[in-house]
Amino acid sequence: MTRSELRLLRYFVAVAEERHFGRAAERLRMAQPPLSQQIRKLEQGLGAELLDRSCRPIGLTEAGQAFFAEARLCLVHAERAFTAARLAAAGQLGQVRIGAMQAAVSGVLPHVIREHRRSHPDVALEVVDLGTLEQAHQLVEHRLDIGFLRGPIDDASLTVEPLLHDPLMAVFWDDHPLAGEERLSPSVLSGQPTLLWARAAAPTVYADVVELFRRHQIDPRVVDESPRVESVLALVAAGLGIAFLPTSFVNLGRRGVRFVPLTGSIPDRPLELAWRTDNTSATLSAFVDAARRSVPCYLADLTARHPSLQL
Repeated sequence: MTRSELRLLRYFVAVAEERHFGRAAERLRMAQPPLSQQIRKLEQGLGAELLDRSCRPIGLTEAGQAFFAEARLCLVHAERAFTAARLAAAGQLGQVRIGAMQAAVSGVLPHVIREHRRSHPDVALEVVDLGTLEQAHQLVEHRLDIGFLRGPIDDASLTVEPLLHDPLMAVFWDDHPLAGEERLSPSVLSGQPTLLWARAAAPTVYADVVELFRRHQIDPRVVDESPRVESVLALVAAGLGIAFLPTSFVNLGRRGVRFVPLTGSIPDRPLELAWRTDNTSATLSAFVDAARRSVPCYLADLTARHPSLQL
């Protein structure tokens, strides 16, 4: 529907509601003669009389009554459409499809979502738990809008921005002799029975743990590998071995385990945001801003519960 057609509908609805050309013209802030001419133009276009001008106040013909009901609905829907477009252009409406690796789901993502919903409550958020490579693939294919992942990502079509540091920590069962330490050098853990998060499930974490072993000349005694981080923590709690996991997993709150920060040179692969560079959506931009704003709050909450952390 064109703007001129919508304008004619507004003119007719005003006259039909006021039942008086003069009052309708005042309401529309226009002179009465042009209003009368526009209503005649509308009737000529429809090929039907809409107003009964022989009575006072003005009445509606049968065609006018039918047209009036639909015209009001049309104006309501048009106003909704205009409002929706304005809100979407301001980032206040729409959808953000989010990919997130497990560390983000367990860590910063809930803070990001809370921060975003405070200012953009009408934007729909869809979260999918995915690893880095699958996120990158779906971002390029326009199946995701943004990803929480760990690099490196080598794709010129994506913008990648570090969000926060998420260093490895040692994880012990409660009564392990080292569980009460405030901080530890990784080198003292050589020879400890060790549980690994399997490479196929967490390739970036696995690579960082292997690099930690290399840097500190740790000779691990690997007793098991598990595809799920929850299983790794359960086995640690059972006393089968220690583990090395990113700081974000402190938030899982597994009973029976203790996370202890590590000193010295620790592989540092930050949690990052990634999105298509050509995605200039205001809705996406607002979500990225919310993610940036949420980090200080997340880190403050984390360090308040775990004072030994230095993030």
